[in-house]
Amino acid sequence: MSVKKWNTIFAIVVPVGVVLIFILTRVVTGPHTRLVAWIGLFVWLIGSQVWQSRVTVSRYQAQTKLWTLAAERGLTAADLHEFAPQYSEQDLDESRPEHHRFLISKKALQTLLARVQEAPAPAPKKRHRK
Repeated sequence: MSVKKWNTIFAIVVPVGVVLIFILTRVVTGPHTRLVAWIGLFVWLIGSQVWQSRVTVSRYQAQTKLWTLAAERGLTAADLHEFAPQYSEQDLDESRPEHHRFLISKKALQTLLARVQEAPAPAPKKRHRK
């Protein structure tokens, strides 16, 4: 999923959650308890921002680890595409740490990390003296 799409979904979910919390608080506690509704609102806003930040950072860290291991083994986006055909080579290339424009799903990241770790490391090159 692209980072733009991820942020768009988050931007839709937060206001919907705000409205639901406000309505549910008013229904459960009565119409004169605005303070409880505002407290619920701020808890939702802060909690959702913390959650979104943690998910994004953990995904970025896992993608960085994936590309570090892939570089050690000499794997490219085309090689990773063979391990995860649901993503195009362009999507995988945009998930590189230099770009961070694409978020690979958590499950696919776990699969890719396992497959890359199983991939054989390249044999060391012999150097010839001249």
